[in-house]
Amino acid sequence: MRRKVVVSFFVWGFASFSTAQETKPAAVAWSQLEALNAKAHEEVPIGVNAVEFYSERNKALHDAAAAFIQKFHNDAGEPQALLWKLETTDFSGPSAQNLALLHQNDLEAASLERNGVLPANLRYEAEQTVVMQWLDNSDLITESDQATAIENRIAALLDKNPPEPLTVTLQLAKADLMLRFDYHKGIAFLNELVKSSDVALANAAAARLTKAQIVGKPIDLQFTAADGSPVDLASLRGNVVLIEFWASWCPDCIRETPTVKAVYQKYRDKGLAVIGISLDKDEQAMSSYTAKKLISWPQYFDGKGWANDLAVKFGVRSIPELWLINRRAEVVSTGIAADQLDAKVAQLIGGHEQLTRN
Repeated sequence: MRRKVVVSFFVWGFASFSTAQETKPAAVAWSQLEALNAKAHEEVPIGVNAVEFYSERNKALHDAAAAFIQKFHNDAGEPQALLWKLETTDFSGPSAQNLALLHQNDLEAASLERNGVLPANLRYEAEQTVVMQWLDNSDLITESDQATAIENRIAALLDKNPPEPLTVTLQLAKADLMLRFDYHKGIAFLNELVKSSDVALANAAAARLTKAQIVGKPIDLQFTAADGSPVDLASLRGNVVLIEFWASWCPDCIRETPTVKAVYQKYRDKGLAVIGISLDKDEQAMSSYTAKKLISWPQYFDGKGWANDLAVKFGVRSIPELWLINRRAEVVSTGIAADQLDAKVAQLIGGHEQLTRN
């Protein structure tokens, strides 16, 4: 099961809905909850791994929010507590568990959306949060009817005029769903987005269109790695190459690290090379992680995060993302799931190719 971190932009709510608490225990619990929320949004210190930094903080906030909702049902702070609980859901478990969590979050978010007394931004954030969680767990969208339902929810969010970065994210996510279930419909939709008067959206759509049509074609990739070594895909012709778009702050990237390492160690003497494209902004955090995990392949790092030059060039807007290049330096796939990586690499090493669009 592969989950992705999709580039997204949340407006975190810090407004207190509990200023008129009915009882002192509720007021004390709310104060503690606000403190945990503030702690969960502290800036990561330079050089510290973001996944490790936020993991326990998010869990503490999630558990405290759930306890507050259960103990102080109908308290004025309950809606905000529920939103914090939704936002800090942990999707690190097996597929069946994650699917159950998504359906539960859908129900809870709907209860906020239906409450017209609540501020519009809180109701919007609830729906946005759950839609983005579905997109982060896109492998759980397995049928065209599910995809259409998510596309409709994306359209509803877009009708409410979200901030520009989120507009781009949602439109590209909608295109991704179309490409998965109706490739030609997705291509047509991207061609429409390319004509948009929104320059950021038009450029992002053009990059995604290029990516959608790149399978079977060679790509040019040259850079100086973070360790100073030169990397040129042309010099690796004759090898199978795995390109990993990732970041040390991405939980699902971290969970895929052992799989990628195992595949590399299994096939490196048979002609497999790996190249990392890091969307980190903190080079020290990236370097510390790769050193700790004994990751030896070269890493491209420019400190731009989601605006990473190569990620933008190749239309990468979600991570982890694994690309496979055959021995002729042609793109075979732009979206291999980690649990399929070993089999796909074995096919390429053995000369048995199968093109995969994503």
